[in-house]
Amino acid sequence: MPKQLLLVFTLLLLSGCALKEESIQTHSYKIVVKTKTIRIADAGFLKQSPGYQSLQIFTAGTAILRVELSDRACLNGRCTTREDFNTRLFGYAYYKNIMDDILSQRPLYNKKHLVKIDGGFKQQIQSKYYDIFYRVQNENVYFKDTLNHVLIKLQRI
Repeated sequence: MPKQLLLVFTLLLLSGCALKEESIQTHSYKIVVKTKTIRIADAGFLKQSPGYQSLQIFTAGTAILRVELSDRACLNGRCTTREDFNTRLFGYAYYKNIMDDILSQRPLYNKKHLVKIDGGFKQQIQSKYYDIFYRVQNENVYFKDTLNHVLIKLQRI
């Protein structure tokens, strides 16, 4: 009887894993994040699946920064609204899904001032609250807001 129970348990466990259909993409990057509160530059991973993104930066094998984005935004396990997350991380709220767009390498602000370049695009967007230069080229990302002192760079490894 114990062998049969073990067999049933093993089959359930294996079939449960086989039924998962989430497509998760993982890419490694050299990552730089500089804000008024964070200054990190090291290797990390970007994991993406529908409705979820996770950016982790490691130093000496230890995760020193973890950003998780779904319906909420979490920074090192502390979750909050997207607007509050943006204000805490960037110093300005921008629009609620700006970090999703940066990590997914999509244009910002509904493609405002979008200029196509070889291997991608760039944008320069200014207001009295921000001065953004954003470039996506050959799977690399460069986001800089000079007014709010924010720099995010993702360089594919």
